[in-house]
Amino acid sequence: MELQPDEAVVGEVTAIKPYGAFVRLSTGDVGMIHISEIATEYVRDISQYLSVGQKVVVKIIGRNEEGKYNLSLKRVSRQDHDAALFHSEVAEVKKALDERLAALEESVKELVARRRSQPERESLTAWIASAKKEKHELERHQQWRMRFYEPDWTQLAEEELPSAPFQELTEEIDEESEGRE
Repeated sequence: MELQPDEAVVGEVTAIKPYGAFVRLSTGDVGMIHISEIATEYVRDISQYLSVGQKVVVKIIGRNEEGKYNLSLKRVSRQDHDAALFHSEVAEVKKALDERLAALEESVKELVARRRSQPERESLTAWIASAKKEKHELERHQQWRMRFYEPDWTQLAEEELPSAPFQELTEEIDEESEGRE
C-alpha cells in the first residue's frame, strides 16, 4: 500500500543522525524526518525532541529517489494526530482479530480431520466385538494345538517307559538273523 502526501501515519524512530531522524512506519516502509521538519522553531539537537524507539505521528510530504518517504512532524495537526492514532489502533485490533481467526480456522481444520480419521462409535463397538471374538478363537485353537504337541509329562511318568531304541533295534536284528539260519 503506497502512502499519499498529506497522509498522517504512526511510526517508530529507528535512528537519529545530525541531519534528521529515521522512522519505520506502521506499513513497514522507512522514511526520514529532516531536521527542518521536526519543529516550528530552530532545532539544534534532534535528541532534545526525539529518541530511538519513540512512537511518533508523522505526515507524508513526498518520496525521494530511493523510494523512502520524506516525513514531517511540524506539519501534523491535532486532528491528524488523533486520526492517525485511531487508525493505528484499529489496524492493530484488525491484525489481532485476523490472527485469532486464522488460528481458529486451523483448529477447526484439525478437528474436522481428526473426526474424519476416527471411526464412528457404532463401527468402533463392532470392531471391538470382532476383535474379542477373534482373540477367543485364537486362544481356543492354540489350546487345541497344544494338546497334540505338548506331551503330558505326568501321564508319561506313570506309564512304563519303553527300553532304549538301540536295544529294541538290536533285538529285532538278532531275531531276524536267527530266523534265517
